[in-house]
Amino acid sequence: MKKALSLIIVLVIAAISVLSAAAADIPKNPTEFQHNDYPGIEFANDWDDNLMVTGYTGTNPQLIVPESVYNKNVIRFEENSLEGNTVVRSVIMNDNMTNIRDRAFYQCSNLSYFYFSQKLQVIGKSVFTYDSGLACAFMRNTVINQIDSNAYMNCANLEYVSLPDSIKTINGAGFYGTAVRKIVIPNGAEIIGARSFANNSKLEKIYVPASVVSIGSDVFHNSPNVTVYTPEGSAMQTYCQEKNIKCEVLSEENFPSRILGDTNGDNEVNINDVTFIQREIAGYKTEFYPDNCDYNGDCKLNINDATDIQYHIVGLK
Repeated sequence: MKKALSLIIVLVIAAISVLSAAAADIPKNPTEFQHNDYPGIEFANDWDDNLMVTGYTGTNPQLIVPESVYNKNVIRFEENSLEGNTVVRSVIMNDNMTNIRDRAFYQCSNLSYFYFSQKLQVIGKSVFTYDSGLACAFMRNTVINQIDSNAYMNCANLEYVSLPDSIKTINGAGFYGTAVRKIVIPNGAEIIGARSFANNSKLEKIYVPASVVSIGSDVFHNSPNVTVYTPEGSAMQTYCQEKNIKCEVLSEENFPSRILGDTNGDNEVNINDVTFIQREIAGYKTEFYPDNCDYNGDCKLNINDATDIQYHIVGLK
């Protein structure tokens, strides 16, 4: 009996020692640290007992953010965390992450792919400014309510943008100086800040619902080819009349479809949508609706989306 009791005591002491050692490894606020399983990623505690990414010194061009470290959720990119990084080409957020803070990816010249967390709520100021490698910003599967000022400013090759139904605010110069051709602002959005779509010579069509009631100055400055589609009596119609911007009245019922996979906007998903994706990938410019093209939700426009739509059409998905 005494031997059994002694063995139990030894085991308990050993367990306490292991737990104490593990606890000692967990950095305290606000210390930055790296974890051996995720080389190059720098973490720090926030004040709510979660973790944030504060930097990256690794050599792998693909940055995959883990869901947790030391049993703490990794929930955001901190301010300036990868500013000026020239190594990273692709970033994959985990789906716990809710926030990308100011200038986190400012001037990351080689960044070309970004997978957004489905729980993402806010893209901060100047997050992707001057990231010329980005061609797509597919945010439809997120819960973003705010795109902050200068978020995609001067992303010169950014052509395809899809916004989530949760969006409320696009702050000043959010998409200034991009290559976006067409964009649909979802019903429920309320604020479009100053110069949000300025200096966009390729912008041809933008659909703005009546829910948008606050519009900043020079929203379409130096975007000479744009036509705005908006309901009769909307704040945007008044704005366009005052600023002499080409505007066509369109009821919200006739706005482009938000059906996932309906890439040509005809309110159906069929083989024509597959053809539209194939033509876009091949470099032909069509009457294409990027809101609906990311069929598989991977934040990319590629042949996999066309394939998945084909599977859907024949009933395999």
